[in-house]
Amino acid sequence: MERAHTSKAVDEAVRQIDLVLDDEGTILAMRATQAAQTTAKLLVIGSKLVESVFPADRDFLNAATQWARQAPGCEGTIRIRFPRSNGKLMNVFATCRAEGNVTLVTLAADEAGLAKRAERQMRQVVEGSLQGIIVRNSEGILYINDGHAKLLGYSSAKEIMDENRITPNSSIHPDDLPIVLQRIRARMSGEEALSHYELRFIHRDGSIVWTDVLATSLVWDGQPASLSWITDITARKKAEEELVKSKEAAEFANRAKTEFLANMSHELRTPLNAILGFSEVITAGMFGPVGNPKYVEYASDIHKSGQLLLDLINDVLDLSKLEAGKLALHETNIALPALIAQCVSLVKDRAANAEVALVLDLPPVIPDVRGDERAIKQILLNLLSNAIKFTPDGGTVTIRVRLGESGLSLSVCDTGIGMSAEDVEIALSPFGQIDSAMARKHQGTGLGLPISRSLARLHGGDLSIESVPDKGTAITVHFPSQRLMSAAA
Repeated sequence: MERAHTSKAVDEAVRQIDLVLDDEGTILAMRATQAAQTTAKLLVIGSKLVESVFPADRDFLNAATQWARQAPGCEGTIRIRFPRSNGKLMNVFATCRAEGNVTLVTLAADEAGLAKRAERQMRQVVEGSLQGIIVRNSEGILYINDGHAKLLGYSSAKEIMDENRITPNSSIHPDDLPIVLQRIRARMSGEEALSHYELRFIHRDGSIVWTDVLATSLVWDGQPASLSWITDITARKKAEEELVKSKEAAEFANRAKTEFLANMSHELRTPLNAILGFSEVITAGMFGPVGNPKYVEYASDIHKSGQLLLDLINDVLDLSKLEAGKLALHETNIALPALIAQCVSLVKDRAANAEVALVLDLPPVIPDVRGDERAIKQILLNLLSNAIKFTPDGGTVTIRVRLGESGLSLSVCDTGIGMSAEDVEIALSPFGQIDSAMARKHQGTGLGLPISRSLARLHGGDLSIESVPDKGTAITVHFPSQRLMSAAA
């Protein structure tokens, strides 16, 4: 069975067609091996064989078949040509012999000619490749193509090989030579079949050429050798280098901006606190009545404007610390219901003045949250202030807490003006302000939501927004389950 299988495999690999012809040269039967199926398509049973042959060879074929019929038991082989579909000619050996009333013709491919053709085509591919191709061993360069020669700054491989311009290692950057030799040894010893690495070559003009190398081992003239495909990646390396420089410059500029904002915020706080303090003293008349009541009104306006500016500075300082990664959490176990109650008490007057109802939707038992109390309080106050600010008279703001397997969600939901998807992106960007009639009635820094999201992420959580224009907004801060402690007693 094994021998039959081997014979079949060999038979299928041979390009051969067996034909049975009558006295007129008409094809009566045909059998082709698998490898000869393409050639067999040129022949049709019922047609004359000579009609498929190159015209100049038809008389030669007719003479061969006539000779075979006149000399039974003898066979002769001639070489004829078949036209290909691309207009080129294919050389085929035709062996003719007679058996009874028919002529048997065996067509076999000119394997030597095909091999030469394949070699010629492969050489054109290799020589014309823009990739560098080099075959070497420890003693010297065995082969080099024009692509590699040009990569090193030479006009052709002939210029390098004829004049011994380079040795196997002379064109390799000295710092990269150890890895090249190590990889060659590994391939020669069979430790690795394929090597893939980056390598620097020294150009003819002394510049550095970065390359990507794919190498394997082979046998060359009976001796083990190394075959490498080399691609020039110098342009890519320069682009990567520029990208790194740009990234470093951007990071430096961002750090400088953050440090500037932090320093300026501290510098501005001192005079602002003085403005706030003295305007409050004037407004309260602590050292006696002010002569003109208009001055009291002005002092009150100064105090309000100063407070707004101080809030802006505080937000900028917080944002700069968050961007710089310098805002450290002071973690404690926080009783969330108590913190919510504190925040509600701070905004209830504002809600009452805006005729907005505050509603609590809390589960019976809420576990303590491990986190920075000041930061979580700031998040909730930011969300409540925004909700009250953008909810029309008669609306509702709901504080909701939900527990799940993934953690705890703290939501502030309102029945306000809502936002589109584009507005949500603006609201989450630093200094982003939504352009709407209601938004223009209220002053703000545009930093509340970005700061709240950064503080949530600092706790390992996140902030999400669901909103529908003219129907309301739900902003949810999620704290992961790792932040939840035992349930409050």
